[in-house]
Amino acid sequence: MNAPDTPAAVAVPALNRAFVCAGLARFAGEHLGVPSALFERLAGDGELYALLGQPRGDWLAACRELAQRAPQLPGPCGRILHDFRLQLHEWFAFALAGEAEASHLVNLALAELQAPADNTRPSLHLLAALSQALFAIALPPLSWANHPLIRAQLARIVGDDALPLANLHVSPRLWALCCGDRQVWRELHAVASDPVIALPAVLDGQIAAIVHTLRQGGIPVIVVRGSRPAGFALAARLAAGAGLLAVDSDAGEWNRRPLLAAACRYAGWLPVLPVALGPGESFSLVAAAQGQTPIVVLAGVDGTVDVADALEIVIPPLARDERRHAWQRALGPDASPTLADCAHLDGATIAALAGRIRRAAAGGDEAPGVRHLRQARVGFAAERLRLLAQPVDREVGADGLVLPPATARQFDQLIRRCRMRERLWTGLGPSLAAPTAGVRALFAGESGSGKTLAACRLASRLGAPLYRVDLAAVINKYVGETEKNLGRLLDEAAALDAILLMDEADALFGRRSEGKETGERYANMMTNFLLTRIESHPGIVVLTTNARNRLDAAFTRRFDAIIEFPLPGVEERYRLWLSHLGARSPGDDDCRLLASYSDLPGGHIRNAVLHAAALSERPPDQPVELVLLVAALADEYHKLGRTPPPQLGQLAARGTGG
Repeated sequence: MNAPDTPAAVAVPALNRAFVCAGLARFAGEHLGVPSALFERLAGDGELYALLGQPRGDWLAACRELAQRAPQLPGPCGRILHDFRLQLHEWFAFALAGEAEASHLVNLALAELQAPADNTRPSLHLLAALSQALFAIALPPLSWANHPLIRAQLARIVGDDALPLANLHVSPRLWALCCGDRQVWRELHAVASDPVIALPAVLDGQIAAIVHTLRQGGIPVIVVRGSRPAGFALAARLAAGAGLLAVDSDAGEWNRRPLLAAACRYAGWLPVLPVALGPGESFSLVAAAQGQTPIVVLAGVDGTVDVADALEIVIPPLARDERRHAWQRALGPDASPTLADCAHLDGATIAALAGRIRRAAAGGDEAPGVRHLRQARVGFAAERLRLLAQPVDREVGADGLVLPPATARQFDQLIRRCRMRERLWTGLGPSLAAPTAGVRALFAGESGSGKTLAACRLASRLGAPLYRVDLAAVINKYVGETEKNLGRLLDEAAALDAILLMDEADALFGRRSEGKETGERYANMMTNFLLTRIESHPGIVVLTTNARNRLDAAFTRRFDAIIEFPLPGVEERYRLWLSHLGARSPGDDDCRLLASYSDLPGGHIRNAVLHAAALSERPPDQPVELVLLVAALADEYHKLGRTPPPQLGQLAARGTGG
């Protein structure tokens, strides 16, 4: 007789099937008067004995060899036997329930053994009989009620009848996995590991330590706080280091289906669960999932993950030099160095944007720059942000924003502050050792004075997407929902380094009252939370108000820049008329007269130009009629309940030749 094969030399799926088929054939030969030819086919001409190197028909010798090999079997099935310390009779029962999902011959055999019942899965009564006959070990139906395989949901008891008539069921997908199928399950999505994606160098030590723990068989829950793209990149890096595959799973689906934890453990997958938590909220893992496999939970700034002994990693932003190197790796050495200052993005987002930037730059045969960055970032990965804010996709050039000289200087200083927001603290004193890189600006002025246009210009200069916050979506009547919405909004904006524009900010950040009533106390608490949360936000927030005096004084002190947008003077109004009319201007002299005779801000001038252009019957390459411009301007005065200046009538007469 040849020496037995080593455990690795026998494919475990083939061994499982041979074990089940030989056992069923032996049982039928002993308990059925004249077994059908089906059981001869199941015996497979002694396949089990050939695989084990044992004499054909020596069931006891085969069982001894199987028991000896069980602790050393490789693959998912071997790990299941080891994890649950399954004895030979339990292994047979589990394998039989699995093969019932894979083999038609096994189905026919089970139907014959359980006749007259029409049952192609093993009943607990049949499993008890098989265990006693084949292994001389009792396996009563009640022993399955609290069996470790049932608790871990690797197997289920199916049926509404008495327990002996119920069936043992193994998920077909789990058995396929045990048979070597490594295709990622439909509830999961593979997260590819990309070595090009940059992670902060300060994490290298933590990553190495966690990878070592994973390789040694430690089963931690790893809580990652930071942007979601960076969290996925970190999880993929951990998985690759430990020889695993990172897979993304919906957190709710994960808790509803504990079998997913078993699948990840035995397939070599590292589950990554992104969760969205608000202030005071927590996320808990179901008990069945804990301890089976390492789990990475991606959490934002707020909330807690209710798991004992979890490892927590906070992903800091990339340093400026790290971002610069990331852009160069993604776009090549010709990438503009100013990209690192314009967008404080994580490595995963930089890598994802690189293709878009290349396409934007290719059309003009230019080196990738800030303008291409802004084009690439419009609408990029902003689905969740769009729930609470709307994108403002408007490119404003140097001539598009007309400001008085003093206001223009303040605006340029704000742009410089935004570009230096990361390096600003270098060399300064110890009280500024841990600042936030965020910038908070207040634009104050009457309606139509150019506040929103200035925010668009700021976004254009910085190559950043601009989102106008929908206050109606943010503010909620239910306690805690407003804070949760704002927290989610700021987390998403921080991940994209998007500029947030909050119009009429006094609605959110108005003056606090003395708090004598319950509603007033809650409103004050909400304002305090908003103050703290926005102050710690690492991005750029622009708030606008028509009445600065209605803002809470405590919040006013927290602004990095406050720019007053005064009503335009004659010179500014003249430039506004020229800027709005462009090639359709009736002439410099007429524009100067329009600027001199009316004192309305830029928003009303814009409305007048659009209305007159709509009424004009001249072709688009001809000037708009002066009389139409004057009439449209007079309409703007009437909207405000004001009488148009008498000089406008004289200008209208001049326009008609009267």
